[in-house]
Amino acid sequence: MTPNALTMPLSQQQKTIWELLSQGLSVSSIADKLKTTRQYVNQTRLTAEAKISKTLIEVAQVNDIQITKLNAKQAILLGYHPALDRKTIITYSSKYGMKVWFWAEHPEQVTNQEFLKQTQNYLLDMAKERGIEIEDTKNMHPAKLADIVFSKLIPELKA
Repeated sequence: MTPNALTMPLSQQQKTIWELLSQGLSVSSIADKLKTTRQYVNQTRLTAEAKISKTLIEVAQVNDIQITKLNAKQAILLGYHPALDRKTIITYSSKYGMKVWFWAEHPEQVTNQEFLKQTQNYLLDMAKERGIEIEDTKNMHPAKLADIVFSKLIPELKA
């Protein structure tokens, strides 16, 4: 595994096809756009999903996270970190790679503005990449934004 493979597991072609599928394009339209066959797009999608799934699992194992749910199509893993007693989410974004999210008991106590802005930008990019529309995000705390985005990707989180 290359040094960057754990954070960016896909080749450029796999990443391109994964991004286009995430945006809701059909296999046929992607094949036309890339001047290739539907079979190639499907095979590349399956390979990309397998790589993402494998990498999500590896990141969970490296971080001692117990896996609760894995959704390779959405590139998201729900888990639990027993030592920290925290719900955990691992995501893949074609722009940012793999990220590990730990639920905070009091997210409003996080005041580092640079961190909050980076987190908000990541979540907005991830929502856009997955076709999730969110209104009035300008003054929304990233914890609230994370709740919205993650609960749309993992409906069980609403409970």
